[in-house]
Amino acid sequence: MVKKRKKESDPFLRCVIGADAGGTKIAVGAVDATGCVILRQETPSPVRDGERMVAKLMDLIKSCVHAARGEGFEAAAVGIAAAGYILHEKGVLLESPNIAWSMAPLKKISREATGLPSFLENDANAAAAGEHFTGACRSVDDFVYLTLGTGVGGGVYIDGNIYRGHRGTAAELGHMVIDPNGPVCGCGRRGCLEILASGTALEREAAELSSGSDNSLLLDMCGGDTSLITGEMVSAAAEKGDPKALEAFKRVAYYLGLGIVNLIHVFNPEMVVLGGGVARSGHLLLDELDLVIAEHGITVLVENTTIVLSTLGGDAGIVGAGAIAWEGIKKGLDCFSDR
Repeated sequence: MVKKRKKESDPFLRCVIGADAGGTKIAVGAVDATGCVILRQETPSPVRDGERMVAKLMDLIKSCVHAARGEGFEAAAVGIAAAGYILHEKGVLLESPNIAWSMAPLKKISREATGLPSFLENDANAAAAGEHFTGACRSVDDFVYLTLGTGVGGGVYIDGNIYRGHRGTAAELGHMVIDPNGPVCGCGRRGCLEILASGTALEREAAELSSGSDNSLLLDMCGGDTSLITGEMVSAAAEKGDPKALEAFKRVAYYLGLGIVNLIHVFNPEMVVLGGGVARSGHLLLDELDLVIAEHGITVLVENTTIVLSTLGGDAGIVGAGAIAWEGIKKGLDCFSDR
């Protein structure tokens, strides 16, 4: 939600621009030093045309720089969160599973378009940064963030810093194999967490459970065509006690719980944060998650980890990208180097 902040006596207050370049939409906003979104703009993503995607992203970033100035804020940097594999130090997006852009030097393009220090981060890492900056993990330095949407993304914080690994592509948590005999994932492998515990998985499970059913609220909602079932329908039906929808959530929670057990065993986080579209109905998952983790986890390893829901809602991408920019400013990173 966009929040207004009272202007102080200075002619311009500082903000950063946070840009969330996703497979459905590009959302860009101005974020102040407290994590407050001053203003936001968005446009549909032209995912099949990489050049248009970059052009629209830069147009929206420049528009927000101008709009922020009209609100009394001067942009100090740009943070971009993008789905895909990122070479962090060079600021290059290698490739993206759902957008037709590859080897895109977004950091350099943004700097040249705006004249501002620019930062590029994987979208799930950025969302984790947002939680650490102003969300559920403000006072937590060791946590795992999972975003549950069309796919499953992840970010890991260790000792207060994003863990990126050797090449900067660590924490692709959605492609942890949970069931080697499971359905084929978009990556071409079987049984990844993403194909079993995402919003897409929830819709698939709900459709399978509802097919052939004589009495299902879900069937009524989709007009009898299970291919039209959406995550929103499943959530709404589950809230009303529909058995098929509740069972779909239970199945997704089972596989998600197995993934979380593995993550707790490996990273020993204080918290696991669930974000994304599915997590907006996260209360329908938590009880089952607790049961799965208790059954499959080693007690002394899992008993001190808390599972919580993201507090950032629909602004997670913008706030997270903004957090990356603020962190870069704070650390005095050499934003103008493409090393």
